[in-house]
Amino acid sequence: MSESQSPNPPKRPLSNVAKYSLLFASWFFLSAISFYLGMNLMQNSGSTLVLKDLPKTGNTNPSVVEASTPSLGTPSEMETSDQTESKPTTSVEEEAIETPNFLPDENVSFRSSAWSTDWTAMKKTVHLYNEIHPFIYTMKGGLSNNGELISSWSSTSRKERVQELRALNPKVKIIPTIFRWENPKEKIQENIGMGGRNDIRDHHIQVIVNEIMTYGYDGIDIDYEGMSCDKKEKFEEFFALLAKEVHKKGKLISVAVHPKTPAEKSKKKELQCRGLSKPIQLDFRENWRGPTTHDYEFLAKHADRVKIMAYELHPRKYHNPGPGPQAPNVWLKDIITYAKKRVPTQKLYMAIPTYGYDWALNCKASAKAIYHSDAQRIKAGTHKNRQPTDINRILNEENKVANWKNLSKFSDIHKNRAYEDPSLWYTSGGCDRVAFYMNRRAFEEKMNLLRKYDLGGFSFWQLVTDNDPEINVYLSKLVQGKIPPVEKAKEEEEPKEETTIQNLESKETLKVSDSKSKQKSNSKTKQF
Repeated sequence: MSESQSPNPPKRPLSNVAKYSLLFASWFFLSAISFYLGMNLMQNSGSTLVLKDLPKTGNTNPSVVEASTPSLGTPSEMETSDQTESKPTTSVEEEAIETPNFLPDENVSFRSSAWSTDWTAMKKTVHLYNEIHPFIYTMKGGLSNNGELISSWSSTSRKERVQELRALNPKVKIIPTIFRWENPKEKIQENIGMGGRNDIRDHHIQVIVNEIMTYGYDGIDIDYEGMSCDKKEKFEEFFALLAKEVHKKGKLISVAVHPKTPAEKSKKKELQCRGLSKPIQLDFRENWRGPTTHDYEFLAKHADRVKIMAYELHPRKYHNPGPGPQAPNVWLKDIITYAKKRVPTQKLYMAIPTYGYDWALNCKASAKAIYHSDAQRIKAGTHKNRQPTDINRILNEENKVANWKNLSKFSDIHKNRAYEDPSLWYTSGGCDRVAFYMNRRAFEEKMNLLRKYDLGGFSFWQLVTDNDPEINVYLSKLVQGKIPPVEKAKEEEEPKEETTIQNLESKETLKVSDSKSKQKSNSKTKQF
């Protein structure tokens, strides 16, 4: 057989075109596999990749846009985008959730509830709560609104996560929150009918009701904060109409309101606010724009839950009134005194913070949020742990107080007070610091106070994985009705003299008199 007839002729080398074609095909194949694996990983971790303000195909309610999960800065409010600290995040590798050996008692007189953006924390502890408020909605639009919503959960997640929470606790009530804080970039305008836009208001109401019914929620929680006083009557009209439609469907409506404490009888005044049909009665001390729009008595007539946001007595963003606890009982008692005369107790909830702040005493360093793990880290070093915390006594006993300028100048605020809240006094980076935080002992004392006044329950701001685990031990007994009863408090008169010093420098102060007053603009920022 000749060479030309050989069955295995020599192979010709691949041309350059063939080589590049093969290389491109290999790259494309590997990229496709990587993309497929990446998308599966994201789905398994519960994350959603979407574009803000861009509706996704297949969204059950086209009036609700899906957005990426919001980040938390200050635990008490949504911060500006330059906030560098975040607390805490959900891990990609979620642990398996075991079904608890008990469920909450539906008949308990004091109910447990929480706001949360932390899906892992919700799953792990849903059995400890009678009500859960997934903090997942805000308004679409900034300076103007069109009635539509944005959700940080995809439509698929909304369905699946509601089912998952109910599988873990069939008795839990799932009442998501719609949040908006007014600031220079975001307003609460047309959605409540401002500017004569009742058409947008009515559409907003319909969007909310559709969302409740589509995903099988037990109701909705309205958290519209920081509104200027001219919105009071329009907000009330909106809320009454929404409550009527929600109740028609057999669902619940909850409202989050700013804290108020009773004004001295001699200092009660009226606020003439442009655009209102009648003046606002200032029978409370907190004379800034937020509380003026939240009329407890009116809202309680229409709401099933009135949840007072009782935190930020000592906000970290302002220099006045300096270091201190976020929700001490002495302040909570004043809030309850005011609220009980205006809200039926079975509807009244007090929202308690799960966080505290860590303050610099003698250097220019920002205060920072502190949770359970932070407190444990500080305790691992040299420190003094005080509980209860009597600041005036500490100032008298410590030999460093001459340098504690960030605290000593506010000593009068703490006079004759011993806070149930714990505090850690330590040194870091050459700076003396104090951290007020939340632990089980302080939490129990706050719960005892609320139970003494026969309140309907409490809410956490907020439920995160880094809360003190001992609090969960207490909650497991509370929701099962196993906590011993407390002696009921006697009715108290609203104060005739000043008993609580409330921070007003950090708020927008209103000049009030018998004549018309002008509003001083100093907006507080809160972002979703």
